Amino acid sequence: MKKRIVAVLMSFALLALGGCSDEKPEQNNRMVVPIKVGFNSIAPDTDFSAATKEVIRNMNAGLMRFDPDSRKLVPGLAQSYEIKNDGRTYIFKLRDNLKFHNGKSITPEDVKYSFERVAGLKTGKPIVGDWKKNLESVKVLDDKTVEINIKDGEQKSSDIYNIADVSIIPNGITEAELEKHPIGAGPYKFGEYIPGQKLVLDAFDDYYLGAPEVKEVEFKFYKEGAGRVLSFKNGEIDYLPLDLESKKEISKDKNVEIVSNLGNDVNVLYLNNSFKPFQDKKVRQAIWEGIDVQRIINGIALPKATKLGSHMSPYLKEFYENGLENKYPYNPEKARELLLEAGYNNNLTFTLTTIAENNFDNDMALFIKEDLSKIGVTVNVNPIPWGQYLPEVYKQHKYEAALLRVAGYPDPHRILQRYKTGYSSNMGEYSNSEVDRLLAQANHTYNQEDKIKIYKKIQDILNEDIAAVYLLDQGVSVALSPRFTGYKTYPYAYIDISSIKLKKNVK
Repeated sequence: MKKRIVAVLMSFALLALGGCSDEKPEQNNRMVVPIKVGFNSIAPDTDFSAATKEVIRNMNAGLMRFDPDSRKLVPGLAQSYEIKNDGRTYIFKLRDNLKFHNGKSITPEDVKYSFERVAGLKTGKPIVGDWKKNLESVKVLDDKTVEINIKDGEQKSSDIYNIADVSIIPNGITEAELEKHPIGAGPYKFGEYIPGQKLVLDAFDDYYLGAPEVKEVEFKFYKEGAGRVLSFKNGEIDYLPLDLESKKEISKDKNVEIVSNLGNDVNVLYLNNSFKPFQDKKVRQAIWEGIDVQRIINGIALPKATKLGSHMSPYLKEFYENGLENKYPYNPEKARELLLEAGYNNNLTFTLTTIAENNFDNDMALFIKEDLSKIGVTVNVNPIPWGQYLPEVYKQHKYEAALLRVAGYPDPHRILQRYKTGYSSNMGEYSNSEVDRLLAQANHTYNQEDKIKIYKKIQDILNEDIAAVYLLDQGVSVALSPRFTGYKTYPYAYIDISSIKLKKNVK
C-alpha cells in the first residue's frame, strides 16, 4: 500500500514539474516595454500624441497599412481598392474571414460606422476634424464592398494615407465602451489598463496577417534615463530605445539584438526669413557650409544617421531626391567669403532657440555654435521648455534661428506641405509660388510616377533656395532582450510588437 502511495505522489510530482516546464515558454512569450507618459485616451484615433499612438496602434487595423519592408502603403483589411471620380470615390473590397477581437466578423457596415465616427456624421462630434471637412458619405455596396466618397473640391491624392489612419471598429460600439475596453482588428487585443501604471495587451490569434509570436505585452510606465538602462540589463524590461551613450553600454552584451534604422524625422535648422540677415541667400548658404554635419553625426548621432539636403529622409526612398546632401559641403573658407560678400565681417550674431528637454538638439546646438564661431558668427543658444517653444516658436514663429526635429510621415505631401505659403507649420515663413503650384498639382495627381517627379522637384527647389538648413536624419536604435529578434521600424510613431519574433533555442 505504501509503495502505491509513493508511486502516486511521484506521479503528481512529475505532473507538477511538467507544469513548470510548460510555464517557461509562456514567460518567454511575454514582453515588457517601457513608456514615458500616460494616455489621454485608449480609444482608437482619439489621442493624437505620438507617445499614445505608438502603443495604441497595436490594437487597431485599417483598410490600408504601411509595409515596413517595401516602405510603401499597401492594402490592409482591404484586399483591393480602386479610385474613381477624379479622386472623389474610393471603393474597397474586404478580405475574407476578417475578425474583430470579440470574434465578430468584419463587414462593410463596420467600415461605414468607423468612418462616420471619425467624421462625426451622426453625432456632430468629429474625432478627427479633417474628416468632418472632407467626408461626403460612406455606402455599403455588397457584403464585401464599401464606397467612401470625398466632398467635391476636397479630394486629394494623399487621401489614401488619411484613409489608412482610420481604425476599423465594430458597428455600434460607443465611445464609453471604447474607453473602457477598446475592440479593434489589430495584432493585439485589450487586456488590462491601470492609468499611470500599465497597459497590457494579449496576442490576437485571428489577426489577418497571422498570430503574433509575442503572446502578451505590458507597456509599463518608466522614467527615461539611466534607470531604464539598468532595468533592461537586469531583465525587467525587454525593449529599450537607445541614444548614443546607452547604445555603447548595451552593445557590450553580445546576446542583445540592436536594431538601427533611419528615423524618417528631419533635424532642421530654421532661419527665420523675418530676421533681416537671413533674407540674404549668401548668409543662409554661409551658415550651411559653415556647419560640419558629419562631425555632428560622428559625435552624437546613431549608426544609421545620414546627412540631408532637403526636407525628406531617404527612409522614403521612393520619393527621396538623392544627391542634394552634397550640394553645400562643409567649407568654412567659402562660408567666410560668402559672409564678406553679404557685408558681414565677424559681426553677425543671432540667437538659436532649442527645446530644453531635447538633449540631442542641445548637444547639436553646441556643435553648431563652435563651428560658426570659426567663420566669425556668434551664436547665442537659448534652450526653452517645450511648453514655451510650441506657442512662441512653432506656432507664432517668434525666433531668429531654431532647431527642431520634425516628425516624419509615410505621406510625402504631409511632409512637404509645411513649405506652402502661409501654412501654419511653415516655421521659416518660406514662400515660393512655384512650390505652391507644385504642391497643388501633386494634390490632384494620382499617377505614382508623376507624383514622385513632383515631390523631387519640390526638394530641388527647397535646396536651391535654402529654405532651411537641412542637417540630418539622426536615426533610431532599439535594443531587444536576448529572447527576441526581428523588430521593424516605421516612418511614424509605432512600436510594432507583432514584428518581433522569438529567438530559437533561447532559455
